Amino acid sequence: MAPPDPGTEGLAAYAASRGLEVVEGARLPRTTPLLAEGELRSVDVVASGWLATYVEATLAVVTRAESRFTVAVTHVPKAKRFVPWMLCHRTEDEHLFGHAFEALVHGEDRVDLGSAELDAHYRIYADKQRDDVWLHELFSPAFVVFLIERAPTGLSFEYVEGTLCVSLVGSRTLSEDLDGLRDATVELVGKLRAEIRERLGEAKGRSAPTAPGYPPPES
Repeated sequence: MAPPDPGTEGLAAYAASRGLEVVEGARLPRTTPLLAEGELRSVDVVASGWLATYVEATLAVVTRAESRFTVAVTHVPKAKRFVPWMLCHRTEDEHLFGHAFEALVHGEDRVDLGSAELDAHYRIYADKQRDDVWLHELFSPAFVVFLIERAPTGLSFEYVEGTLCVSLVGSRTLSEDLDGLRDATVELVGKLRAEIRERLGEAKGRSAPTAPGYPPPES
């Protein structure tokens, strides 16, 4: 009998210490390339709960081919109004994502955000139906600094039709690594929600009726 994988034991212990619930036999949404049906060999442990106020997610250790990942999966449905799908992969990891990645991404879907430093670390892809202004505002200079300098080593993320999958390469066992994944997920959800609120607020402001005697709101 094979010994238990330390990553699964580590995540289960982490869940117990952080008030998350280990869910036996749970399935992850197969929406993003990393989690795609037919390419994900196993989901070894799943823990669900609140990572922060208003951020509920599922943590799991998964296996694809010979590669293992520790993931946080949550949902940000309103972002698909601005980008149906987007991928932010580390440059050295792209070969790990297989046929689902190739089926989704075409050469013209690569996004140039005008940052040579970001390009040295990440490849960004997004649906051609994206809102380019919104996407560029999402990848603000401060967010680029977060990805390059503050995010945990091995971080990538995928967003497809409302599902956000934030991943770290490897089976992570240490609480500090899992805290890093948690904090990065909360940061990313907060950033997405802030950009959604800003854009929807602008749209609401432009469409709001003007009271008699008052000038129209500034655009």
